[in-house]
Amino acid sequence: MDNILHWNPQWAALISGVVVHHGLFRRGEWHCSANSIILTYSTVFASALLLASLTSDLFVGTHPLTPPLVTKLHLCHFAGLFSSVLVYRAFFHRLRRFPGPRLARLGSLYAVVLAHDLGIFRRYRKVHQQYGDLVRVGPSELSIADPEAVKVIHPLHGQHATPKKGPWYDQPYPRFSLQTTRDDQEHARLRRIWDKAFNTKALREYSPRVRQHAIRLHEVIEQSINNSQPLDVTQWFNYYSFDVMGDLAFGKSFNMLAGGGDHYFVSMIHENMRYVGHLGPLVWLFPLFSRIPVLNWEILRFWRFVAGQIAERRKNPPSSPDVFHWILEGYGDSINTPKGMLALEAEAELVIVAGSDTTAATLTNTTFELIRNPGQVTKLRAELNSLNKDIADVTPEDLVKLPHLNAIINETLRLYPPVPSGVQRKTVPEGLRIGETLIPPETIVQVPFYTLLRDERYFAHPEEFIPERWTSRPDLIHDSSVFIPFSAGAYSCVGKQLALMELRWVLTTVVSQFDMEFLPGFDQQAFIDGSEDTFTLVCEPLPVRFSKRKV
Repeated sequence: MDNILHWNPQWAALISGVVVHHGLFRRGEWHCSANSIILTYSTVFASALLLASLTSDLFVGTHPLTPPLVTKLHLCHFAGLFSSVLVYRAFFHRLRRFPGPRLARLGSLYAVVLAHDLGIFRRYRKVHQQYGDLVRVGPSELSIADPEAVKVIHPLHGQHATPKKGPWYDQPYPRFSLQTTRDDQEHARLRRIWDKAFNTKALREYSPRVRQHAIRLHEVIEQSINNSQPLDVTQWFNYYSFDVMGDLAFGKSFNMLAGGGDHYFVSMIHENMRYVGHLGPLVWLFPLFSRIPVLNWEILRFWRFVAGQIAERRKNPPSSPDVFHWILEGYGDSINTPKGMLALEAEAELVIVAGSDTTAATLTNTTFELIRNPGQVTKLRAELNSLNKDIADVTPEDLVKLPHLNAIINETLRLYPPVPSGVQRKTVPEGLRIGETLIPPETIVQVPFYTLLRDERYFAHPEEFIPERWTSRPDLIHDSSVFIPFSAGAYSCVGKQLALMELRWVLTTVVSQFDMEFLPGFDQQAFIDGSEDTFTLVCEPLPVRFSKRKV
């Protein structure tokens, strides 16, 4: 071996790549250090080239150090490194016994290919139909379509689950919010702040402001009728939901319902979410791009805008407390530190995103199903009539008590889960047991809700829109434990009740006063198949012709 290394330095470089893989990169997480790794390798390469150019009497074994040799040694090192990675993942990895597509085990690029049209949640369903409930979908990733996984990974009680948040949540590094922090103690601290912002008293204070935006949406629909023009409800429900959350976050609406166009902030969020949908599996790219000059220009511009909105909100607090009031109060003096300000910017983005895209998509999909199922509209109108109130006098408390309204919302959330591919978790060093199967330590796990919620083992006639399964026909539900559209336990959606308030108000306003129909030739299946997964579900355009209610 000594002779080989002495006479063949490229073999030493090749072996060094294998050693670096097994001795360094196989241990721990490195995605947030991508820029440091690239900088280190680049510095070593550049220094070696410079040294080779300046000297003529240095030798590697019996080989004089020259720029071509330096280049060859680096190429050999990377050949050894990547060959070791691929061989280990294919034949020796701790997940080698789990079934799944062969290419998936080699790298995350397989998932990127599956997500090329943002339809990865549909493809994962097909993968599960082919390989079973536990499928290896990446080098260290398992997708688990099993009710037992829901109970273990997303427990209903308030404690943090044994598996922790996975590397996906480091995408906004160095900014961390309630959603993206992976530290359980920090999450618990932030959750106490957010709980105050969404308790019963706070929701009552938000209610009039939410209703004003629902009234504005009603006016937009009236105008479309007067102009004899269809309305793309996908777009206008987005305007509504973002206007609401802009009002509650920054103390002022984005005024998209009034202006009929996208706001810069909303356009940037949607653009960023599409990047997440396409490149989310390559989590190391996001911290890297955020630090590369020129490439990060638009990112920095976006966060400067957010910082400006926060500064304006702090100078001009609204007359009644909003969500950001409680966040500012909870952060206290820490917002005067660089770290605290970064966190506050992340929280500001979270307020908007978490309560907007999911609500808008659910409103769109509910409208789609109600038009396809006019009998459900008739039943809902009868239920609203039972209140014996004018729609203007109906309160959120009244709507909570309407079983069929809530069943319609539940059935929409089942067929079109807001986070269709689920959320990423990582097992602890002790591993995780799902039924009789032991999931190895340091494994990324994900429950694909779209797959589970359309599985006939858990729901009879799973492809059909049957709200009655949540009321008068419970026999159509075989296992309700898989239905957690707002997640569960410590990581559950803190804004659940606000989202439901928005959904109930808009749906009752629209159904009680308008008739709806698709345009001639509208392709319903194309609408269903066109839904995109950008972490949250995004709908295709849905043109609807409204008219005054006739019956």
